[in-house]
Amino acid sequence: MLLELEAWSQQVAELTSEQAAAVAGSGLARVLVDRPPDRWLLATGAHVGVVRGAGWELRVRPRLAIPQLMFLLSYAADPNGWRDVGPAYAAEDDLFAAVAAAFALHAERALAPAPLRGYVSVEDRSTTLRGRLRIADQLARWPAQPIPLEIVHDDFTEDVAENRLVRGAAELLLRLPLLTARVRQRLLRVRAVLEQVAPTPPGPAACAPAPTRLNTGYRSALALAELILQGSSISTSGGAVAGLSFCFDMNKVFEDFLTVALAASLERRGGRLEPQRATHLDSGRSIRVLPDLTWLAHGSARAVIDAKYKRLADRRFPNADAYQMLAYCTALELDRGYLVYAKDEGATDRDHAIEHAGIVVHVRAIDVERPPTRVLEAVDTLAGAIAEAAQTRA
Repeated sequence: MLLELEAWSQQVAELTSEQAAAVAGSGLARVLVDRPPDRWLLATGAHVGVVRGAGWELRVRPRLAIPQLMFLLSYAADPNGWRDVGPAYAAEDDLFAAVAAAFALHAERALAPAPLRGYVSVEDRSTTLRGRLRIADQLARWPAQPIPLEIVHDDFTEDVAENRLVRGAAELLLRLPLLTARVRQRLLRVRAVLEQVAPTPPGPAACAPAPTRLNTGYRSALALAELILQGSSISTSGGAVAGLSFCFDMNKVFEDFLTVALAASLERRGGRLEPQRATHLDSGRSIRVLPDLTWLAHGSARAVIDAKYKRLADRRFPNADAYQMLAYCTALELDRGYLVYAKDEGATDRDHAIEHAGIVVHVRAIDVERPPTRVLEAVDTLAGAIAEAAQTRA
């Protein structure tokens, strides 16, 4: 049984209680009782992906076309190299296949010269002294014996965090039956190159290491590997895949894209854009607020921006988002804030002047369904308007 829904939609489906629990646990859709015991209402939001079990599968498609979605992902991972990878997923009409194809390409490119190597500390047992003696372990395990020796030494190896993450994503993808033969072959080559590397297991702890001069060439592969490993889970039975879940949050995709694109545009105009910069609303510093983006210049906050990937037609808009932005502006002592949405049908730019507060909430929409260069032009235009308003205030 195959169920296909679009993000921000609803559909009634007949599922067993076990299947309904699996869907709810995946986070891909909310599951509401429609008619007990086997008729359920599936309500999707910003999460897209696939959850699969024995004899059934649920897919939630993004409202965006696959090439536009992959542009957002690729640009956030590498704003200088996104133009080079379009052919890797342009032919894919399935989200999972597109992500896998893009990862395979980026991983091969990262490993093409040679896998990254680095020094790691290795605890070992040896008959000869190499590196340093672990005295406490030596005394605890081998009292009054000269050998073996408990030692720790630095090893120059390929088994570093970057390669573990890439190997982990390749291993996970290779276990799934949703890949094309071409992508599977590329992933097998990645695994062969990293044969001596321990793979990072899937889960929320699978985080990419901080960017450095040495791992610059891995940037795109690491971003996609993190997405794959953090958004996936697998259950097995008798060594075979019994169920899988792969989903990610379009809110984060849009926020990551806007952070990178807006930072490039605003920082050309001075200052820096800082994501997730915490501040407090009250004098006792007990009410913490965390705006998506804060533009800092000349030692103070000049603008606050929140990215939203949701339907502007939602009846809850603009109240909840406006309340949130009002709190951010109050905490940062700003007279205006920006709610930036991925444009949906009927979306128009608007301004909300908050009476008695002296604060204006600017609502702006970026049409992410347009060609990539036009999307980037729209972001640059928004950055110019933010900078101009900040200069006027100063």
